[in-house]
Amino acid sequence: MSTNVPDSMIEGPPRGATAAAPPRRQWQATDGGALTRLWQKISLARQMASYRFSSYIFCHLWFLKLAFTVLRRVRPISIFGKLVVLTKMSDVREVLGRFDDFTLGEVIEPGMPWGAFLMTVDWSEQHARERGLLQSVVKREADPQIIRKAVADECRERIAAAANGRIDMVAELAEPAVIRIAADYFGVAPLKNDKRRMARATRNLAGIIMVNPPVGSKPWIDSRDDMVALTQQLLEQIAVVKSAIGASHQNELPDNLLTRLTALLHAGGTPKWFDEDWIRRYLTGLVATGLATVVRGTSQMVDQLVARPDALKEAQLLAAALDDAEAHERRLTSSASEIERRSVAERVARSRNALTHYIYEALRFRPMLPLLVRDCPRETIIANGTGRVRIVLAGARVLAAPLAAMFDPDAFPQPWRFDPQRPLESYIHFGDGERRCFGRYVAENALMEMVRALLRLPGLARASGAEGQIRYEGPAPYSFVLTFNKQTIGTRER
Repeated sequence: MSTNVPDSMIEGPPRGATAAAPPRRQWQATDGGALTRLWQKISLARQMASYRFSSYIFCHLWFLKLAFTVLRRVRPISIFGKLVVLTKMSDVREVLGRFDDFTLGEVIEPGMPWGAFLMTVDWSEQHARERGLLQSVVKREADPQIIRKAVADECRERIAAAANGRIDMVAELAEPAVIRIAADYFGVAPLKNDKRRMARATRNLAGIIMVNPPVGSKPWIDSRDDMVALTQQLLEQIAVVKSAIGASHQNELPDNLLTRLTALLHAGGTPKWFDEDWIRRYLTGLVATGLATVVRGTSQMVDQLVARPDALKEAQLLAAALDDAEAHERRLTSSASEIERRSVAERVARSRNALTHYIYEALRFRPMLPLLVRDCPRETIIANGTGRVRIVLAGARVLAAPLAAMFDPDAFPQPWRFDPQRPLESYIHFGDGERRCFGRYVAENALMEMVRALLRLPGLARASGAEGQIRYEGPAPYSFVLTFNKQTIGTRER
């Protein structure tokens, strides 16, 4: 097992350090080493208990919802030493929108051992440059279609293979779907061509960002091992693509982000900071921050729908309407008029938009990322001009929680009511401001296709017992079993 953990961190003093000492001194050193190891084990056990508790709070949101509700009424901007907790939507949006006053790099860098990434860049001009470069390789029309097809094809295959009307929507549907996105769209193949290992790696890498495990613990070591393996594989893939482009064989390469970025670098005329290592760090960041987050979001969103039978039925009707609208669009012949094409396209857009409302509202109750954190590098003010204005001291850490903001009655009237008619712009599932999630188009299309695949299943419900609840490994889901009537599945053409 490869790891960057020094032996002394795990085993105590270096071996052989007291070999030449007198017997008594040797016994004392050995005894001290044993005590040191015992203390390290106790310390690690305490840290692991804290890690598991934090992961539980991050995944089972009842405590946070209760705490935010109380704080919103008592003190909307609460300060606990160096921690500032926001509970109003307007304040959360303000903090997320003030790029220079509330930074992210120091918060998240410890959870990104592969190196600097777009999320860690706190220099607004450089952040804009890197974001612009990434945007330059995204094909606005074609890429959503690539993502939709990859996810839809994978889901169709997985559901067809589901035995006895049972499917683990995490392990058997969502994880395979995002791994296919990684391969088909990002250009990142499964580790050692092993999809199960890749699924585990995405969970481990996402886990160190959401709730960083203690240094030296098994989750910490596993995440570093996976990061090393992914880094090595990506460097090899980049070298292969670079060689093919250099030999004028680019047309033989698959059209994905890895190929596009490498071709852009080979073409020259790019900034000095844009190099092969930058490509490697960006693609690693996409895998680590995006894939498991999409799995988490999909599973938690479906969990909320199956908990509400009426909403589930309505969403199933909308999914069927979207299928019919797209089927109509595919049947159009070359003789169809422009008016007819536009009418059908608008019908598809309306159906997709209506289903998106259900996805967003279900996610509101269990967001992909319920908590967002920022650091305050200098003294500043939040909510200036309101009765809740507060001074935030330099060095403070600010908790700008989407979970709190999306239960603020001023932004979401009757917040405990499931209402899919709320305006989409009210939600902040992908953050806000300049740091709004760059991969939103990937996540939204993946979420849509996965939920559609499940909504087509007649009699969809959670399995009985513990299997029918989302089970987590740290902060990342690893299992959620659903049941359906396999005998009555239709063969609706897609």
